[in-house]
Amino acid sequence: MVIVGVVVAGVIFLIVVGLLISRRITINLKTGGAVALTVAWMVLLSGLWCMFLSPTATYTETKESFYNRIPISGLRGWSYLLSVKQGDSLIGSIDIFRIQTEPTSEKAFSWHVYDPDSNLLRSEINSTYAVFNVNALKSGLYKVEILNQRHQSIECYVQISVNSKLEYRPLDALGQWLSLVSLPLFGLGIWTSGLLSALRREPVR
Repeated sequence: MVIVGVVVAGVIFLIVVGLLISRRITINLKTGGAVALTVAWMVLLSGLWCMFLSPTATYTETKESFYNRIPISGLRGWSYLLSVKQGDSLIGSIDIFRIQTEPTSEKAFSWHVYDPDSNLLRSEINSTYAVFNVNALKSGLYKVEILNQRHQSIECYVQISVNSKLEYRPLDALGQWLSLVSLPLFGLGIWTSGLLSALRREPVR
């Protein structure tokens, strides 16, 4: 998009200069000032388009994360609270630590995810591994809970993160630069075109 904009601006500039030469118009200071003002307007409009109308892109930002190995006594539970804003994603995984002599099909824990109003969002019982992804519909404290269903103690690898999708305009920095560049072009065009002198001229009485 940037290359196309630069090419179009260059073509328009060459057309303007070509028309002036073909009509045998002397390119003096005033004519150059008018051309400078035209280019300045083009540069400014390009900068404003880059800042406010150019295509947007998204990226994911991790706002909070938790990763640890959690021991849970027999028939007891563990919970963790996270502050989540509306529109964020609460992503997590739970994996039980197994002893080699235990069968891999052993079912050992249940897990639940609650919203700020204690409504159950995700839940599963008799699990050995869990993955969840919850899109927050409201802001507040969300709770992740794990319950040990065995009489023996267990250990779980718990990983939880709060992710937020943010939008930005990749051409915003270019737009700011073009807007700044247009300022001296405006000054040059106003000075060379004589517009400043005309504004300062006293009215005839």
